[in-house]
Order: sequence, then C-alpha cells, then structure tokens
Amino acid sequence: MLVIKRSGEREQYDPRKTRASLMKSGMSQSEADAIIEKLRIHLYDGISTEEIYRKLNMMLDAERKVKFGLKKAIMNLGPDGYAFETFTAKIFESLGYETKIRQMVQGQCVQHEVDVVLLKDGRKETVECKFHNSQGIKCSIQTALYTFGRFLDLQNIENLERVWLVTNTRFSSDVVQYARCMNIGLLGWRYPEEKSLEDIIEEHRLYPITAMDLKRSDVKELLCHDFVLASDLVDRKDEIRRVLPWLDISRMSKNVSALLG
Repeated sequence: MLVIKRSGEREQYDPRKTRASLMKSGMSQSEADAIIEKLRIHLYDGISTEEIYRKLNMMLDAERKVKFGLKKAIMNLGPDGYAFETFTAKIFESLGYETKIRQMVQGQCVQHEVDVVLLKDGRKETVECKFHNSQGIKCSIQTALYTFGRFLDLQNIENLERVWLVTNTRFSSDVVQYARCMNIGLLGWRYPEEKSLEDIIEEHRLYPITAMDLKRSDVKELLCHDFVLASDLVDRKDEIRRVLPWLDISRMSKNVSALLG
C-alpha cells in the first residue's frame, strides 16, 4: 500500500515508522501495536501521511497527543521564524548557556542581525535559526553556506568559537557533510541521533505553547508577547492576566502541570 508524503512523494506504508513515532510519545511497543491495529481498518492505497496523523491523533490521550504532535506544534510557532528564535534560545538555556536574541553585530565587512548569541564558560558562539512552516522541507546546503559565511565575517571581530545551525525540520545530507567539515553545530529534527531537537525538548519538558489546547487567536497574542513555552503559562501568570484576562488560568495551569509532571 502506498502513502503520499507531505512532499508529494509516494512510498510504501511502513508500520515500523508509525510504531516508532507512537513510542516516542511514551507508549510501550505493545500499546503502539494496539493503536496500529486499530488504524489498519482506516488505511487505503494513496492515503496521505497527514490523514494518517489525524487518525492516530484521535486515538491518543491528551498527554500523548502533545508528544505525538510535537513536530506540528513547533511549526505552529510560525508562520515567520520570530517565535522559533525565542524558542531556540530556551533550548540552549536548558543546556547551560546564557543567551541574547536578535542582536545587531558589526562584522569585519558588514553588520549582521544574529538570531541567538550564546555565552558559556567564557566562550562565545552564534546560532542561525532556519524555520520551516510546512513539513517535508529539508534545510538546504545554501543555508549552511550563508551561515558559515556570516560566521567568518564575525569570527575575529567577536572572538567566536563556533556557529550553530538550528532548524525545526531535517537537514539534507550535503548540510551534514559540510557541517562536519567546517565544524558547524547542527540541531534539528532527528539530528544529531544521540541528542536531537525533540530529544532535548522531551528531556527538559520544553513543550511549546502551541501544543496546548488554546484558541489560535490566543496563541497568536501570547507569541507576540514572547510566550513560547507551555511552562510560561504557569511561570508568568501575572503577565497572562494582562494579555489575556479572559483565559481560565487555573484550568490551564492544571493542564500544564500534568504535562510537565
């Protein structure tokens, strides 16, 4: 049976991929297999991966919906990359870095707007964020090339140790090869294997607010005020009362607390 990917490509349906995604949401293999068995009667030749996602999502409880839908929730931080830059800073803060976002920095030749500046143990690094608001798009070699070009212009002026390229999707094989050669740090979906973007999010419970059950208009307003994490709904209650006075903060706090454990 063929499935249609978001890129338009067709491939054979592989239940192992579905099982792996479900197990990433916290299920045991036996629980995932039970869901796959329920899904089987809804499948047909030519079904889209988006439709499979929707059907699976309807079968999950609230906590697993959040974890299973993590990739889509990050994409809903868009449509532009502004909130993703703030979200990326939170990721690096969880790894022990001090961060500064959207800094204008003078290079040897021209001035640059740097998405995130990192400081740790006397070392200074920069981060280039590449946000995609639709799935099936890989971060391309062109992005890696201009990321490293910007780093070279800033390196000696700012005493930079390294540059990172962070994306919410995957990297092309050319990007991975080039990054290894030039010592560019990469962080993205399923990369690196030992500690990818979603691994760090899960480990530190850095779920975006777009994973919560909120109206789209409310999410948009919160993002405009730099609320990007679900935990912000608990940690910044006084600000929320000013931004969204009609929001049921008590109910939302319970939902967030349940999600974050």
